[in-house]
Amino acid sequence: MAIADYDILILITMGASITVFAALVGICGIFLDSRPVLATYTILLWVALLSIVTVGYASYKRVAFSLDHKLDLAWSRFYTPFDRLVIQNSLQCCGYYSPLHDASPSKSCYPRSSLPGCKGNLYRFERNNLGTTWSTAFSLALLHLLNLLIALICANHLTKTFGQGMTPKQYRLGGRDVKDEAEKILSRLKGIGEAAESIGAHGEEGGKVSSVGWFRQDE
Repeated sequence: MAIADYDILILITMGASITVFAALVGICGIFLDSRPVLATYTILLWVALLSIVTVGYASYKRVAFSLDHKLDLAWSRFYTPFDRLVIQNSLQCCGYYSPLHDASPSKSCYPRSSLPGCKGNLYRFERNNLGTTWSTAFSLALLHLLNLLIALICANHLTKTFGQGMTPKQYRLGGRDVKDEAEKILSRLKGIGEAAESIGAHGEEGGKVSSVGWFRQDE
C-alpha cells in the first residue's frame, strides 16, 4: 500500500491525526468546563469529518473507475525499479504481464522465472484493499456524524455552572437513606427538647432559692 496507494495512506494519516487532536481538545474542554474549548472541538469535528470523507471518496474513485488502466499507467510510468521490486517481493510475482515485461531483476525474478506477472495479483490486492478502505471510511463517517450531532445538542445546554454541583454516585442519597436520616434528626430533636425541659425546671428552682437569699442579704 505504501507503493501503490501512497497518497491515500497520507490522507488516512492526516485524517487520523486530526481526529485524535479533536478528541484531545474535547477532553480538555470537558475537564476545564470551557465553552470556547468545546466550541473549538465542535469545529474540529467538521474538519475531521471532511478528512474521513476525503479518504473514502479517493479510495472509491480509484477502485470504481478503470482500476486496471490506472495500474497499467502507474507500473509503466510512475513506479521506480525499487517500487516494482517491493511489489514483486510482496506479491510473489515477476514483471507486469510476464517476467519479460518491465521487471525489476532479483534472485526470484529473472527472464526465465516461473513466477507469474504482477498485474493479476496487484489488481486483486488493490480491489480488496481499496474496497476495505472506502467502506471503512464511510462507515466511520456515519458514526462521526452521530458524534457531531451529539456535540451540537450538548453545546446548547452549556451554562456557567456546567459540570458543577454534581454529587458523586457513592454520596447520593436514596429513599431509605433519607428516611434513616429523618428518624435520626427527629430522635435528636426529641432528646434536645427533653433536656431543655429538664434544664428549665432546674432553673426555676434555682431562681427561687437565689432570690430568697438575696432578700435575706438585704435584710
